Amino acid sequence: MTGNSKFKLNIVMALAASAAVLAAGAPEATAQSKTLRVANWLPSVHHITGTLDMWGKSISAASGGSLKIEVMKTPLAKPPGQYDLVKKNVVDFAYSVAAYSPKRFNLFRAVETPFMVPNAEIGSAAAWAWYEKNKFAEKEFNDTKLVGLFVHAPFLYHASKKLTTLSDFKGLKIRAGGHGIPILKKLGAAPLFLNPAATAEAMQRGTIDGTQFPWESLLGLRLIKFSKYHLSVPNGLYTSAFWLSMSKKSWDGLTADQKAALNKAAGEAGSRLIGKRWDSVEAAGRAAAVKAGNTITVLGDAEVAQLKKTVAFVEEGWVANANKAGLNGKALLADLRATIANYK
Repeated sequence: MTGNSKFKLNIVMALAASAAVLAAGAPEATAQSKTLRVANWLPSVHHITGTLDMWGKSISAASGGSLKIEVMKTPLAKPPGQYDLVKKNVVDFAYSVAAYSPKRFNLFRAVETPFMVPNAEIGSAAAWAWYEKNKFAEKEFNDTKLVGLFVHAPFLYHASKKLTTLSDFKGLKIRAGGHGIPILKKLGAAPLFLNPAATAEAMQRGTIDGTQFPWESLLGLRLIKFSKYHLSVPNGLYTSAFWLSMSKKSWDGLTADQKAALNKAAGEAGSRLIGKRWDSVEAAGRAAAVKAGNTITVLGDAEVAQLKKTVAFVEEGWVANANKAGLNGKALLADLRATIANYK
């Protein structure tokens, strides 16, 4: 073989070796960059789409760009079916209201105790800290990875008919969920559960007279068109707890660095981010009601005292269920209140 032939052969072998190295490294390089999907079931006009996008960007930044979060536009299941989406590895992330699975997430719902949460940011961050400290995710989220616990701003009531005192509830058809249903029954109303997205249409048709939501829903769910009366409770009546969970398969598919980034940006930090965003849109909802010239009533001290007696069964029920699980329910709620006070 001539020197020139040997030289050409060496080049060919070198190129082949380089190609083999690149080919071997290609799957690893691909694995370093991932796009993860979040299932979304609320209307596109609701702020949660933008809020989850902000949450995703915080995770992407923490990962140095190796993780991308995509918020899906088309619902894959109704709100109560969201947990199965991550449990069965259909999507990477999903979120929903804990009250849609009350038996499964009873401990999680401690933060829904009436007159417990002052706003969404404090409630979200403190509830995560309390839940994590007590290692309750190991009991209630053992088949997925819990990555967020957040609450919305406290509830008030929006109605098309007069609603300025507790006595006005009698006979009204009010959309509600979770604890709101038995609370409304005790107030003499006729509660009805509806998917949040269907509420505006129900109010327009007169199927319901009012609904239980935070201020932001006036814009996020387009309720401002049909709500003329708003009954507010000082410091808020109660809130709803949302879980944000991840498929275990998706979690296992992350690199160690990506897992560390997700843990850093999600958890308490991510829960606080979502809660803070929820608080920020509350003012816009209330401003819309003021601009529309609607009647806004804040319950006075006497009616608040009456309401506290009416809703006491919620706390008593949570304590009883926690005690049945072998826990000290009263002490746990006292600790949650102390944690929330510290976060103020």
